[in-house]
Amino acid sequence: VSQLMKKILALVSFLLVVAACTTQPSTNTNTASNTNSATAKPAAPSADEMFAKEKAAWDTLKQKDYDAFGNMLASDYIEVTDEGVFDKAGIIAVVKDFVPTDITFSDWKMLPIDNDAVILTYNLTLKGLAKGKEIQPGPQHAAAVWVNLDGKWRAFCFQQTPVKSTPPPPPPPPSRRESHRPPRRRSGRCRRP
Repeated sequence: VSQLMKKILALVSFLLVVAACTTQPSTNTNTASNTNSATAKPAAPSADEMFAKEKAAWDTLKQKDYDAFGNMLASDYIEVTDEGVFDKAGIIAVVKDFVPTDITFSDWKMLPIDNDAVILTYNLTLKGLAKGKEIQPGPQHAAAVWVNLDGKWRAFCFQQTPVKSTPPPPPPPPSRRESHRPPRRRSGRCRRP
């Protein structure tokens, strides 16, 4: 449980840093009354739009289009898997040994951080090969952070964790009656000094 709490705390801390980094102060000191040239901040993206971007990233891997995959990632991209933590160059090298044949998504959720950053969570089931070996069956939880950088949405962070089934609870401890021997019987004789 403490490992899970550490991971959750690390993810929350990371997301707070992402939110702080994507909010930039205004540096416009021009107070002229003509605001027609001012650019309006883009509206927050729709969940369907962001889910489509995440699916498109997976499609580049199915098509083995590693240049397109790399173009979807921020320059300071980070990915966390059960094999380690990878930067952009590292994950591009790793995915070249990944050959997905089928990807099934479910339980999509989107949490907007602001108009320029969102967190996606979902479940996925993969079929295919990784480093020449068959991918372990079973669903996985995934979380992706997307940020709008200079008008283009890019993946900033991704994390994937296999869903582990919860083991059955241990049997209850034996009751006190079962765990103690019956008391010894004493003989009815009395001892005299």
